[in-house]
Amino acid sequence: MATESWLPALLGYLLPVGFFLLAWGGMEAERAQRATTVAALAMALATLGYFVAGFAFHLGGAWLVVSRPGLEGLKRIFAGEGGLSWGLIGLAGFFLSGEAATPEVLSLFVIYLPMVMMAVLLPVLSLYGRARGWQVVVVGLAVATLFFPLVACWVWGGGWLANLGQEDVLGRGHGFVDHAGGGVVYLLGGLVALGGLLGLRKGMPDAMPPQEPGKPAEMPPAHFPLLANLGALLFGLGWIGWALSEPFHVAGAELNLPRIAVNGLLAGIGGTLTSQLYCWAALGRVEALMSARGAVAGWIAAAAGAPFLSPGAALFTGALAGLLLPVAVYLVDHLLRLPDGTAAIPLGLVGGGWGVLATALFADGRWGQGWNRIGWEDYLGIAGQGVSGLFPAGGFRSDPGQLVAQLAGIGTIGLLAFLGGWLLLLLLNLPYRLRQTGEVKAVSEERAGRAALLRRVGQAWKTLFALRQREVTGTDESDT
Repeated sequence: MATESWLPALLGYLLPVGFFLLAWGGMEAERAQRATTVAALAMALATLGYFVAGFAFHLGGAWLVVSRPGLEGLKRIFAGEGGLSWGLIGLAGFFLSGEAATPEVLSLFVIYLPMVMMAVLLPVLSLYGRARGWQVVVVGLAVATLFFPLVACWVWGGGWLANLGQEDVLGRGHGFVDHAGGGVVYLLGGLVALGGLLGLRKGMPDAMPPQEPGKPAEMPPAHFPLLANLGALLFGLGWIGWALSEPFHVAGAELNLPRIAVNGLLAGIGGTLTSQLYCWAALGRVEALMSARGAVAGWIAAAAGAPFLSPGAALFTGALAGLLLPVAVYLVDHLLRLPDGTAAIPLGLVGGGWGVLATALFADGRWGQGWNRIGWEDYLGIAGQGVSGLFPAGGFRSDPGQLVAQLAGIGTIGLLAFLGGWLLLLLLNLPYRLRQTGEVKAVSEERAGRAALLRRVGQAWKTLFALRQREVTGTDESDT
């Protein structure tokens, strides 16, 4: 890789740094200090897991997608009986050894690692404080080794979601389109966190008390507002850097890099403005923490479709994400009563989910020719048409098939992430739940034994008292 390609890729490492500062801004000081250690351990093990097996599951069939020099060692992908178009999981590149030790393969590992870290940080920081430390680390390892690689293979590694536009699969749009991780990273991480929190709560009391009737809802407190807003700025810089690095899954598609940067900036600004407008209308003041979260929600919302949206559509997409974010935070905190102090769930659902859907609505068809190897020269019978949604630019045809592909991707990623997080935390917490149940049963039996003993003692006293009364009154059975 040339220096001009390395620099944007390395800037992508500001994404997890920025998000961590954003999450830290909403944590109490004591919890933030403990979270630092646990998050560092989770990130270290996640990097190791992606190195050992996750990268192979993700890009084990990369050479079959694009026959680039240096990728010859990545040519194994499991696709069942459906042919290569139904790729499920890569099977080459374990430990980045052997034929996979080329500079080209190693550069792919470096480029995609920030996305792995982001997918891990969302559930790790959300679950910390509710789950035990070792459980949080296991969740991060599972996301880096299995959940993220599976989804990334399906979308970015030549898997079946990317191929939904091929005629031998479904022939819908350009397949599932996600440029910078709106679904692969943020929707995945948010729903793993949601499933995990619900899995921890099963059979246990709610983690947060219900809101008092008649008392107005308060915004989450900003413990370190400066860190939160600094994190949002670093996140935006990392977003631009990674989006301009032209990662492998772009695979030569026609893109306008300045347009990507402008759309990201507009989406972040839109999210900031509308989140503050909501706070001003609801509370009569602006909120520092919600301002930072609104900006990040806008950036995330633009992640999937930044190359394909017009600037106006990108601004609207980010603005709607920022407007919906406080509502989603309220629903998670006060209706579901889940202790998501980092807002990972609202950011994943509102930012990631809405951004993926917005691509199917507002992609204007001007760019993305050749995305997922579809429409290099013409698409829908029109020369030069790229990724298109329901409302394309003038001169291009609407593409309802893209909406089908995006909905299929949202449903698939959502189901895997939610069920995976729920089942994983349910199983990890099962020994503690069984022990708690046994302790409750033992206490109940002990209390029942004490109650029975007290009843017997009481009956003995009543009998003794009755005999004493007979002695005092001088009556017995022979007097009657």
